[in-house]
Amino acid sequence: MSFTSKSIEALDAPAGPFHRLVDLAATVFDCRAAVVTLLTPTEAIIRSNAGLCSTRTPRENSLAPLVTELGRGAVLVIPDTTQDPRVRDHPIVAGHANLRFFAAATLCGPDGLPIGALSVLHDHSLPMPSDRELEQLKLLAGMAEDIIAGIEAARIRDERLETLRLVEQMSGVGHWRLERNTGVVEWSDEVYRIHGVERESFDPNLHSALDFYVEGDRQTLADLIQRGIENGEGYLAKLQIVRPDGEERRILTHAETEVDETGRVVAMFGVFQDVTEQEKVLTRARRDEGRYRLLAENVGDVITRVKMDGSSKYISPAIQQLLGWTFEEMSGQSTDYVHPEDRHLVLKAIGEAVKTGTPTRLEHRAVHKNGAVIWVECTFKALKDENGHVDDVVVVIRDMTQRKMLEGEVIEARDRAEKAAQAKSEFLANMSHELRTPLTSVIGFSGLLQGSEALPDEERTYVERIATASEALLGVINDILDYSKLEANAIEMDPESFQVAALVDGAAAIVESQCLAKGLSLKVVVDAAMPEVLTGDAGRLRQVMLNFLSNAVKFTGKGGVTLRVGGAPDLDGRWRLRVAVTDTGIGIPAEKIELLFQRFSQADASTTRVYGGTGLGLAISRRLIEIMGGEIGVDSKPGEGATFWFETPLAQGGAVGRLASDDSMPAPGGMAGGRILMADDAPGNRELVSAILRGLGLEIDTVCDGAEAVQAMQTGTYDLVLMDVHMPVMDGLTATREIRRMQAGTGHRTPILALTANVQADQVARCLDSGMDGHLAKPIQIPELAGALAHWLAGGDSAALAS
Repeated sequence: MSFTSKSIEALDAPAGPFHRLVDLAATVFDCRAAVVTLLTPTEAIIRSNAGLCSTRTPRENSLAPLVTELGRGAVLVIPDTTQDPRVRDHPIVAGHANLRFFAAATLCGPDGLPIGALSVLHDHSLPMPSDRELEQLKLLAGMAEDIIAGIEAARIRDERLETLRLVEQMSGVGHWRLERNTGVVEWSDEVYRIHGVERESFDPNLHSALDFYVEGDRQTLADLIQRGIENGEGYLAKLQIVRPDGEERRILTHAETEVDETGRVVAMFGVFQDVTEQEKVLTRARRDEGRYRLLAENVGDVITRVKMDGSSKYISPAIQQLLGWTFEEMSGQSTDYVHPEDRHLVLKAIGEAVKTGTPTRLEHRAVHKNGAVIWVECTFKALKDENGHVDDVVVVIRDMTQRKMLEGEVIEARDRAEKAAQAKSEFLANMSHELRTPLTSVIGFSGLLQGSEALPDEERTYVERIATASEALLGVINDILDYSKLEANAIEMDPESFQVAALVDGAAAIVESQCLAKGLSLKVVVDAAMPEVLTGDAGRLRQVMLNFLSNAVKFTGKGGVTLRVGGAPDLDGRWRLRVAVTDTGIGIPAEKIELLFQRFSQADASTTRVYGGTGLGLAISRRLIEIMGGEIGVDSKPGEGATFWFETPLAQGGAVGRLASDDSMPAPGGMAGGRILMADDAPGNRELVSAILRGLGLEIDTVCDGAEAVQAMQTGTYDLVLMDVHMPVMDGLTATREIRRMQAGTGHRTPILALTANVQADQVARCLDSGMDGHLAKPIQIPELAGALAHWLAGGDSAALAS
């Protein structure tokens, strides 16, 4: 009985209709008290004209249940309550109220079920009322029932008005009414919103309403209204208004007429909708007929109100377009049309909306009338009644099947892009390996020739040209591989503690010979306040520093290059390292500076022909510094040189590793008697390494593949193995695992070092995971090779050797 709560509110009102009714009843029957009682399962709510009864009392303390038990239209009269066994012990009779006479008629609700009683009471017994008096009592009870029915009708009206208001608010459609005789215009809240005015400050009439329309549309609408009033014709028109803030809006208005019993038009009424955005969408959609049809067939969200028991008391007509069902065909249980696997998600979303009081959003599957599964987006908002209790939940449903399909296509495109990036990375890694392998021989043998004292001057010049060209080619390969890693986000920083002076001196020493060859001065300036030790990726910092120095030497014809290192402490205690390289070279025009840090670009394309380079070095440097959380830049003017700089935050202090500076590298030599096994399928590499190792006083045996290496380890005694990775018959990783299996349980472990063109981090990790102890990259750097051999032949371990 949803109407009971409203009737109880009216009963509690001090000046409400029930108050006047009991006063009338008390006067008609000249009794001590007249009472209207409404019953709930636990309480009796009472309105009396006297202080005889309390406002609320437990149900058992009221006599009204005795009346309601008799049914609709019943009357109960007890002339002397002290003589009636049903009530003589009742608190209202035996207690201080001293009730002696009781007459009551049943009250029924609009559904015909008894809900209370209208009673007249006396503190002394009376004779049985006459038939006329009983009819008067029934008449008064009927008046009480009319009050209850009116309250219920008002409740239903208010509920429908609230539903209409919500529908207008959520759908953007308002309603209006024009009285013919008075010219009074009534607007709903949504119509005020569309016009951009407030109800409190604007009182519409026919003239002021027409003022909103642009010139041509104003006359059109006036003619439509006039024709409707005179002839009873409705209209449907799309017009344009200008709001007080100057914004123009397109509106759709639909009107009908209302006539009296003589057929005369007495009013016009209609709906009003802002279609500005829809017009924009349709205009864009006309460019593509197929997309227009898709939009036209799917326009319109579904709006429904779901009660707490899951039933729907309103569903907008768009449901037929969405699911193929009409409201009349649907069962009334909203979850019946949700995909079975998603029903718990919908119930959870509704529960969250009710619990939190804020809208919740959910994407889930629904089932079409034809059995097809579609995707919808739902927004749930709980509505509370005047007592703050949740009455139902408003749900806005939008078809998103097409969007889900597009999301799938985007995911598929992303997967294809990731596979393409992986393929590119693998291609670059393979190309790096294939290029590094022959470069190993070129760089290695040219290095050996440069060290030969018997080489004539002219041939030495040729060898130096070969060495320079091969080193330049190696730099190009390293740049391309580094940029590939950066694009794939595959580079990770490797922070370690390092001595700042050693890092700076080592970088400057690398370009010192180039400066001497060109007659340039090289100056290094380190701020006295600089901490001795910082923690960061020293290798990547050296890489950026060398890029700046190499570029400065390359583009400077006379004068010199200055390396300045300094910085300042951050608020968080870290040191913000600043490195700047200044040259006296050709300089850079302002409009070309932005190009410097873009891949494959230089300030002037002609510089590629004059000075060489890939155009990747600065792009790589910028990405590396950004990954470190720093910034990079350049200051330059044409003909006045340039200053390239970077700043990055680094932690101060830390324990410096054994190889923190070049001076701590184990010196080659003193390795006579060591016996080395080398596995490599390239004859040139075997010949090169053999020449290097014999020059270091070591014995060396070479094999062509991993299988031969395993066999050699079975028959010979070696102090160390240099193992290539890519070899026929058996690769180096498999061979290493087999050697470790052979040596398991013997107490002997022969050091195995990878000597390979596979230089990427994941490739190095695979070498170590297979059982190798270290990694050396091709092309071979003789000092690095000699240092590693000295370390391992002296009984070193991988933990003691920094990389």
